[in-house]
Amino acid sequence: MAKRLFEDLVTRCQQEGIIEGSNVAIDSAALRAYEKKQPKRKSEQTGNANWGAKIDSFGNKITWFGYKIHLAVDTKSELPIALEVTPAHVNDGEMAPGLIEKTASRTSTRFFILDAGYDQMKVYEAARNVKAQAIIPLNLRGEKEPPAGMTSNGTPCCSMGYAMTYWGVDGDMHKFRCPHATGKVDCPLGMAACSSSNYGMVVKVNAKDDLRRYSIPHRDTKRWKELYNERTSVERCNSRLKTYLTADAAHVRGIQKVTTHQYLNAIVLLASALAVSHHSKRAAA
Repeated sequence: MAKRLFEDLVTRCQQEGIIEGSNVAIDSAALRAYEKKQPKRKSEQTGNANWGAKIDSFGNKITWFGYKIHLAVDTKSELPIALEVTPAHVNDGEMAPGLIEKTASRTSTRFFILDAGYDQMKVYEAARNVKAQAIIPLNLRGEKEPPAGMTSNGTPCCSMGYAMTYWGVDGDMHKFRCPHATGKVDCPLGMAACSSSNYGMVVKVNAKDDLRRYSIPHRDTKRWKELYNERTSVERCNSRLKTYLTADAAHVRGIQKVTTHQYLNAIVLLASALAVSHHSKRAAA
């Protein structure tokens, strides 16, 4: 019942222009359990609260016994569009494809924005399957060297080893130019080493060749960084659920009751946004 009401309110917020849904940020947050703590192996058998661990923004490892709330949030309104609750040990990347699919069924999302913890091929594929782009920083820990003649972010290198200059996109094709021709580097051989053209050497890369390494917009461009900065919207949504509501203070046991509790918190956010919108419209009338 709570889930149905939540979904109805999301639709209502969309109809009234509160939720846009073109850019959506996804992240998870820890929820401490009201249950008595148990060993990890025993907890995994119940499907309820379990032990979780993550690295915080300061690089510290934190652990907790309980659950995770996984949220998909509209970056413009900072309101939730979809949510899931899992035991704390469930990997974030396992939940992202489902949240992407749920969100896409309700909105026309162009970009899904996630942190480096979601840097998994299945997340990029899930976004592409709904005709959207995943904006995720590459997690280079443990990664092998990038393909020969390529930087880690998918930029081709010229014959002298310099990263080429990004020169825009045409459909799925990224265009890169000689860095000497564009004034980015002072190559000792000039442009002649790579091309006889005054325009300099040009390399085109199909973004579909590697959904993870290539992105539209291209990684490290101003537009890509602007989109990634919108990820903080989901952090603020999580903070409101915990600070002003009772997301992390649920006095109920079991994942079904905890999930209902989280839906009720999300319902309060959506209903409050609708109330503020109606009040503003009446005041302006």
